[in-house]
Amino acid sequence: MARSRLESCLLICYNGSSMYNAGMQQGMKQGMVATASMQQFMRMLQASNMELRTLTTQAVAANPALEELSPPDEGEREDTSPDSAASRRRDFMMDSLTEAPSLVAHLEEQVRRSALGDKVEQAALLLVQQLDSHGCFCEPPTDIARQNGWSKSLLDKALRAVRDLDPAGVGAMDLRESLMLQLHREGEDDSLAMRLLQNCWQQLVQHRYEDAARELGESELAVAGAARRISRLNPDPGAGFAREANSVIEPDVLVTRKGNELEVSLTGINVPRLALSAEYREMMAKQADKPEVRRYLSRCFSEGRELIKAIAQRQETILSVAQVIAKQQSAFFLHGPASLVPLRMEEVADIAGLHVSTISRAVNGKFLKCDWGVYELRHFFTADLGDAVSPEAAQARIRELIEREDPRKPFSDAKLEQLLAAEGICIARRTVAKYRDLLRILPASMRKL
Repeated sequence: MARSRLESCLLICYNGSSMYNAGMQQGMKQGMVATASMQQFMRMLQASNMELRTLTTQAVAANPALEELSPPDEGEREDTSPDSAASRRRDFMMDSLTEAPSLVAHLEEQVRRSALGDKVEQAALLLVQQLDSHGCFCEPPTDIARQNGWSKSLLDKALRAVRDLDPAGVGAMDLRESLMLQLHREGEDDSLAMRLLQNCWQQLVQHRYEDAARELGESELAVAGAARRISRLNPDPGAGFAREANSVIEPDVLVTRKGNELEVSLTGINVPRLALSAEYREMMAKQADKPEVRRYLSRCFSEGRELIKAIAQRQETILSVAQVIAKQQSAFFLHGPASLVPLRMEEVADIAGLHVSTISRAVNGKFLKCDWGVYELRHFFTADLGDAVSPEAAQARIRELIEREDPRKPFSDAKLEQLLAAEGICIARRTVAKYRDLLRILPASMRKL
């Protein structure tokens, strides 16, 4: 039975339909192998645990020398016979046909077809991977560029490439910018709708068309028409794509307090355990008289070993980065979220002895659980807002100021900006409004008694 499966694999391989065909010749140079190994490690490191699960399932489906082991705590081991493995491969292929793609996967496919050149393509792919399920960036593209050592020219080219993808509106920082990108795609840069978005966003969302008309020097009727035009745009470019909004977030890292000490460990949740098949190793030893079969199986085992090694390196790197984060943000873990301090990826890279782009990949889509909840690892990298004040501390101060305000004369965002600046917390009014929204506090006009 195992022999017939091998013959089937060989038939697929030599018909050119397998990942193990062209480009994997025996005479591949050592440097090329090393480059391929590094690229595979980077893909594994960049992937979230769920994405890693998909990648390894694909690898097991294509490589008969690989098999997935049952989790250590599982009561019953899976059937790892060749027939069962083949059945799982068929199930995976059928699931892949029926499952809606994610927005990121849809955009990545377009990037790879765009012939952008290696550097721009890699930068564009990394930008795409920083988008949320609505198509907006989780952090400013300039920060992503700085973390990866990109030039302004490279960022501009990659960002332009992302914003040219479909659906229109992806690659923005927020809803307003997404709508502006959609108007730009339609050639409406000089339209009243664009001016309304650029200059009168608050008036637009509050339907204060008279105020907007006065500011823009237009009639209220014209402004209402522009608002109708905007309402026909897509407020959520990610709609219609697969999302994980309702899935439970499983942490990758666990930080536990032991008195005044912190213990950092990996949970291993959803990280597949792969092994090389003993059955196929024995089979290869019996194929001395069939050099083509031996070469094929040898390639399978070599690629299987590289994948297992890449996953192990991924786990070691994530743990190393998490340990540095825990040390640098120890006040957060010991005393609470308000104690978060400014931290840059460059600092962690220097301490861990890694490149900053490796840090960026290691924290991408990874989550940490501690006494205060579950946080994305990127949460612990904050820009300096003043005298060592983090966004969480700034938000805490905004809440305190609003709680103490006169309800008959609530503080506007501009006033809050002034009060914070007087305390050495220098942030823009727009940032104040963003933090207030995150705190679920209404604007001053709606807090007034």
